Amino acid sequence: MQPTIVVEHFDSDVCQKREAAAREVWLAFGDLPPGRLLCFFDDQDHCVFKNENVGFGEANRAVSGPVWTPADLRDWPLDIIRHVFSSHSLDDNKPAFDFVIYVHNSTCEDPVGLTMTFAHELQHFVQWATMRSVWKANERFKDWAQNFETGLYSHNLPIEKDARIVAKRIAIRIHGREAVDRYIEKNIASPVNDLDGRNWRFIESIDVAKPYDVEVETEMLDSELKSRPLAYRQT
Repeated sequence: MQPTIVVEHFDSDVCQKREAAAREVWLAFGDLPPGRLLCFFDDQDHCVFKNENVGFGEANRAVSGPVWTPADLRDWPLDIIRHVFSSHSLDDNKPAFDFVIYVHNSTCEDPVGLTMTFAHELQHFVQWATMRSVWKANERFKDWAQNFETGLYSHNLPIEKDARIVAKRIAIRIHGREAVDRYIEKNIASPVNDLDGRNWRFIESIDVAKPYDVEVETEMLDSELKSRPLAYRQT
């Protein structure tokens, strides 16, 4: 199924290049699963998503997720809310899309970065659309990691590993291994923070030819976390 791609930028040439790059990524996926998908490429960085206290932190490059009610987009840019809930009516608040991908402007400034990030978020859409129980389990893992001392980082979660593998594989297919390796090395050399450095070192270690079963890995992590006592995270 074809997604809806929206690119915001004052320069029409930049809009065309980013839209073409986005289409190249989703075409590399082949047929996407059913679902009304909005892919929004901003002309700025949404400060709420970059905020450490209320968002995802300074290292955040994109955000994605399903939409059922306006509350699901509470902290999202107003332009996205207008696309998803276009009627602006309290009596008709049915979303025009089932899933939304948002990509910061700074992410799009490097072609490899745009490709890897968008492919990563597209894979999250695929996971949500085709493996709902796996998606829900990993959302639970995220909650546990935020509230308990689990020793887990984002890139340790099965759906996040899977998304990183797919993103690197598609980036290599589109840009070539040398360009992708240079991009990864640049981010390792100048990470936004410690967690960002861990993330890029993990991505560097990925062998895209090695199979990864996200469903099996999710079941294994679920069993492991349920089998051990979890201490509350100190705040």
